[in-house]
Amino acid sequence: MLIGPGRWGTTTPSLGVPVHFAELCHMTVLCEAAPKESGIAPELSYGSHFFLDLVEAGIFYAALSPGEKDVIWHPERMLDLPNALSELVPDASPLDEVVHMARTDGMEIFADIGSQRVVCR
Repeated sequence: MLIGPGRWGTTTPSLGVPVHFAELCHMTVLCEAAPKESGIAPELSYGSHFFLDLVEAGIFYAALSPGEKDVIWHPERMLDLPNALSELVPDASPLDEVVHMARTDGMEIFADIGSQRVVCR
């Protein structure tokens, strides 16, 4: 699962993460987040700039707006886990404060499209 601020695939860094689909095509879940506590609250694209690629690759897409009614968000559950970034990508150690990669063995995501509810546990 890849969670990041704002729009994935944007060409404008102030709106999100400027990446190409090929750089994240091995994810199973892609989540655009707009946490109000960050102070930037990026506008989500609700489908990213490569939505059809996500559908074809079977990647689950979600938009997360922490602080909105009925949204429960606990980023510390991931951030409290050891950061495995340097272990998996040794040259990336300078990014340890920006990118947090956690091992989440046993994590499951449940989604009900009809009710627009997603649960990650």
